[in-house]
Amino acid sequence: MIMLNLISKFKQRLPRLFAVLLFLLCAQNNAWAQEEVSELPSFYIGASGAMTLPQASSGNMRTIAGASLRSGLYCSDFIAVECEAASMENMAGFTLQGLWHWQGAELYNRLFGYSSFDPFFTLGARGWLGSDGGQVGPKIGTGTFWHLTEEWSLRADADVALCLDGGEWAAFTLSVGFQRFF
Repeated sequence: MIMLNLISKFKQRLPRLFAVLLFLLCAQNNAWAQEEVSELPSFYIGASGAMTLPQASSGNMRTIAGASLRSGLYCSDFIAVECEAASMENMAGFTLQGLWHWQGAELYNRLFGYSSFDPFFTLGARGWLGSDGGQVGPKIGTGTFWHLTEEWSLRADADVALCLDGGEWAAFTLSVGFQRFF
């Protein structure tokens, strides 16, 4: 009962939380505007293999592997908006999220010469659709790019999505794939 009350309060405050986060990201983006502009491409697409690990399962979702397609658009050197569609054995997932590159990674790369390493955070919302209905909730994660060339990168992600509308409490997802920048 207490958990249901907490989830209900979280659902009510979720729009305000996203509005505050968006404001903070935009404010940070304006601070970076004075920096030198890099030559990163602004649009990307990618594909990956993924494994989903549901927690507290009382619904139809089970530990499953699948594939996903992703596309994104950079708003600045550090921030991108992306969408993802995943196909699993008995579910389909849809994600809309923001991607924010770790600012400290650039300094780390300059100090140690790892220009290919590019870590990031993600924040957004994920929905799962299956034979037993749908589940929607907020999602947070982390990952990294390993840039092979200016156009091609390997990508690894780990994230968790709260399932506020379904039988599962949360779903953890691990994915590895490639990405093409344009």
